[in-house]
Amino acid sequence: MTSDSPDVIRDLMFVERPAGTRLSRSSNPGGNSALARDDDNSLVTHAVLFDANAFTSEGVVKIVVTTAAVVGAVGIAVGAAATKAGPQIKSKLGDLKSRLRLKAGDVVVEAADPRPEQS
Repeated sequence: MTSDSPDVIRDLMFVERPAGTRLSRSSNPGGNSALARDDDNSLVTHAVLFDANAFTSEGVVKIVVTTAAVVGAVGIAVGAAATKAGPQIKSKLGDLKSRLRLKAGDVVVEAADPRPEQS
């Protein structure tokens, strides 16, 4: 039975398998089977498949709230670090800008010197 066949059913599933394992390759190109294998290609166990529609809105809300909390905490930490490092970075960039201006000024002065070179 090929995936182009009209009698094939496709379901969206979540897969649960032990850490450090991968799914076996299926005989159909690009597909995987529900067997969990280790790096030596030894069978470890069967993966557990969950219907994607079985997840309730409460579960999705928990995931979204947890993700938002993590993103918020990271944002606060990055903001605090930027606030603390900001003046130092600004000072370093100001110094670099001054040095570049001085070097550019020297080049312009030398190029504008009308005196001919002496041999």
